[in-house]
Amino acid sequence: MLPTQMLPVDKLEIGMYVAQLDRPWLDTPFLFQGFYIRDDDEIRELKAHCDHVYVSRDSQTLDSPGSGISVQKATSVANGKNPGKKRFSFRALFKFRKTQDSGEDFSQSNVLYRNSASLKEETHTAADVHKHAVVTVQNVMEELKHSGNLDVGCLETAVTPMVDSVLRNPAALACLMRMQKKDNYLYHHSIASSVWATILGRQIGLRREDLDVIALGAMLLDVGKTQLPVELLTKPDKLDDKEQELMRRHVQFGLDILQKSGKVDTRVLEMVAYHHERYNGTGYPGGLKGSDIPVFGRIAGIVDAYDAMITTRPYADLISSYDALRKLRVLADVEFQAEIVEQFTRAIGVFPTGTLIELNTGQIAVVTKQNRIRRLRPEVMIIMDADNQLLDEFQVVDLNEEKVAPQGNHSLWIESGLPPGSYGIDPSEFYLN
Repeated sequence: MLPTQMLPVDKLEIGMYVAQLDRPWLDTPFLFQGFYIRDDDEIRELKAHCDHVYVSRDSQTLDSPGSGISVQKATSVANGKNPGKKRFSFRALFKFRKTQDSGEDFSQSNVLYRNSASLKEETHTAADVHKHAVVTVQNVMEELKHSGNLDVGCLETAVTPMVDSVLRNPAALACLMRMQKKDNYLYHHSIASSVWATILGRQIGLRREDLDVIALGAMLLDVGKTQLPVELLTKPDKLDDKEQELMRRHVQFGLDILQKSGKVDTRVLEMVAYHHERYNGTGYPGGLKGSDIPVFGRIAGIVDAYDAMITTRPYADLISSYDALRKLRVLADVEFQAEIVEQFTRAIGVFPTGTLIELNTGQIAVVTKQNRIRRLRPEVMIIMDADNQLLDEFQVVDLNEEKVAPQGNHSLWIESGLPPGSYGIDPSEFYLN
């Protein structure tokens, strides 16, 4: 176990590694257990929620699993050689990149969207939108397999109402993506990736026309896999080197299909071409790194990875949305750009509406409403007791309003997120219907 020492929060400095708090991690806004302090904002947050913390006494040799910053960088920051990392800015995200189609600078795009429908109002509409998308994607992909022709225009008829729904209330389609039956991973992944990309685009303020582009591009990320053998796609074991090489060819297959289909927005091609590139240069097929990867390609990589993690695949079990976000944060500024990871976390929500969670009491609950300010203390519906028995009467609890225990901490908090389907529970039976 790494050596630590207790330190009052007014003694904290940028570059220190916070290993432990004086209260449960999930009772604070900090998403991950253990991080380097990278700026004054994080110190202010620590002062607002803690009296003291435990910092590593050997911070020069530590690697933070969730910091997205190297020891060398952390040390430089602490010594004043590098200013604290700024909060999200569109110019930092887009690197002044201009599109080849319009010549416009995406860094100037900053539309503020507000929900125009409640979750309850949008849920039924979203369900119809999703059904239409499923039928459309299946028909288009089956036709592609048989004729080799991709009907992009038909897919656009599915994308437009999806974007409309996300703009009215992103939580509705997000809930459906987590709860739906995933009989065909390829089709489900196409639709879900489109939804996650649109939700992220909404969060960072992309214009409506750009949201349509990013939604279509995400829907087509794996279109090249329609040209691969079914046995390869459904193999339950790890692929050997030859199979892995064939699998990676789906990127080029996808580009070939899109170029054959006619005029396609350059950004759609970029998403398909670069969604497996990684920020540190370890991706494929080109081994690009940093801002050499177009921003829509960087976004595509994150939504593709996130949906893969929360979905059951032939060779891997699904994990909870919370754990998937934790993994993305570990990879921030390693495989994925940190600013986009942060905005994606904000867009999706740490414990999204409709997800299953376990409380510190052992009770099982469904998140029914997010708390925008205190993301780790949403409103929940308790449906199972500590013995995993379904309750006769469900109890709705706003964790932010929970009584405070004598020692100053909340008496009820979220212990962990649970993967969809845990304990045989379908959240839609308790909440959305």
